[in-house]
Amino acid sequence: MGSFLVVFVPQKCNDTICTMSENIYRTDLISKFSISINSITFFAFLILYFIEVKREFKLIKYLEVNRFSPVDNESVGNALTKLDNKRKIKILDYDKYYQKSGYLSTFIYIFNFITSVICIYNNYLDNKTISVLLTNVLFMGMKVMDVYNIVNTKKNVFYSAYLTNKVQFNDVDPDKVCNIESDKLDYNNTFEQYI
Repeated sequence: MGSFLVVFVPQKCNDTICTMSENIYRTDLISKFSISINSITFFAFLILYFIEVKREFKLIKYLEVNRFSPVDNESVGNALTKLDNKRKIKILDYDKYYQKSGYLSTFIYIFNFITSVICIYNNYLDNKTISVLLTNVLFMGMKVMDVYNIVNTKKNVFYSAYLTNKVQFNDVDPDKVCNIESDKLDYNNTFEQYI
C-alpha cells in the first residue's frame, strides 16, 4: 500500500470515490506515469527486503551481540579477523548490497512520493485523501528512515534490521571462529595426501 499510493489513496472520479480499478486504469499521462513509478517502487522494496533478510541471516549465523565487547568500527573489524575470509567477505558483501539497495529504494521512494502526490492532487476527493496518503507515507517513510540509518554506518558496524531496539552485531560467534593454525595444518595434510 505504501508503494502503490495512486491505487490505494481515495480519489475523485465523476464526483464520487474511485474504485481501485478506476485508479489503476486511468488514461491521463501523469496517472500512467505514476502507476509505473509505483510498480518500480514496489519491486525495488521487494529486492531490498530480499537482501535485508539474507544479510540478517548471515549476521545471525556468523556474528553475535556481545555487550562486553567494544562496538566501534575498528574493534569489530579486528573481531572479524577471527572468521575465515570466505565468511567475512560474505558478511561485507551482503552489507554492501543492502547499502546500495537501501540508497536506491530511498531515492525511488522519494520520486514515487512526488509523482503520486501530483497525480492524487489532480483527483483530490476530501479529507480521506489526505489522511490515507499521510498514513501510507508515514508507514513507508519510517521504514525508509530505518534503512537509511542502518546503511549510513561505517564498514564494520552491523545493526540488525529487524530488532526494534537497535542491536549491533559486534563479535564473532564462538562456533564460527577460524583457527588459522589448524586450518593450515588441515590444508597441508590434505595437500600431502594428493602428492
